[in-house]
Amino acid sequence: MSALSFAAFVFIAIFVAALVGFRCQRFLPEKFTDDATEASVRSVLGMLSMLTAVVMGFVTADAKNSFDHAAKIAADTAVRLVSIDRVLANLDDQAKPLRGELKEAAQDWIDRIKSPEGDAHSDLQAVEQGRHFEELVKEIQRLAPTSEAEAAHQARAVDLAVDIMHDRWMLKTERAASTPTIFLLVLLAWLALEFFIFGLFANPNTAITVATFLGAIMVASAFFIVLDLEGPMTGPMRISTENLERAVAIMGQ
Repeated sequence: MSALSFAAFVFIAIFVAALVGFRCQRFLPEKFTDDATEASVRSVLGMLSMLTAVVMGFVTADAKNSFDHAAKIAADTAVRLVSIDRVLANLDDQAKPLRGELKEAAQDWIDRIKSPEGDAHSDLQAVEQGRHFEELVKEIQRLAPTSEAEAAHQARAVDLAVDIMHDRWMLKTERAASTPTIFLLVLLAWLALEFFIFGLFANPNTAITVATFLGAIMVASAFFIVLDLEGPMTGPMRISTENLERAVAIMGQ
C-alpha cells in the first residue's frame, strides 16, 4: 500500500470513529454523562493522547533519520564518483572510456531519482544494476598500469568503487526495512479510540465537526510523512540530487 493510500485509510478510520462517537452519545445512560464521569474519561483520553504523541514522535524521528542517512549516502557517493574520475585521469588514455561509463552511470541514477516513479525497482532490477557497476570495477582492475604510481591510482579507484557498491546495497537493504505494518495499525487503533471517545463526549455542532475533520486530516498527513520518508527515492519527498549533479558536471574534465 502506498503512503497516500494508507494516509487516506487513516483519515477515513479516525474520522468515522469520531462520527460513530457522535452518534453513540444518545445511547449513553444518564449516569455516564455526569461531570465526574466525563472528567475521568477526559483524563484517560489525555494520557492516551500523550502516549500516542510520544510513539508517533519516535516513529517520525526514525523515518527522518533513515531519510537523512540515505541523503548522506548519495552525497558520499557523489564525492567518491568525482574522486574515482580524478584518479582515473592519472591513468592516461586507457582509462578515458571508463570515465565516460562512470559518468553515464551517475547520470542514469540521477535520472531515475528524478523520474515520476522515482528510483523504485524490484530486487532483480537492483541486482542487474549492481552487476553493471561490478563490471565497471572489473574493467578498472583490468587496466595495465605502467608505473608504481599508476598502480596505486588503480588500487585507489577500485577501493572507491567498492565503497560505492557497499553504500548502494546498504541503501537498498535499509529501504526494505520499513516500519512494520502491524505497528502502524496498532497506532491507528489508538488514534481511532481517541477520536471515538472525543466524539462520545463532545457537543456535536458544525464547528466541532469541522475541527474533527481537520484534525483527522492532520493525523493522516503525519502518517503520510512517515511513510513517504521511508522511501527516500520515491514519492513527493526525495533526497536531493544536487550533489550528484555537481559531481557529474565535474567528471570528465
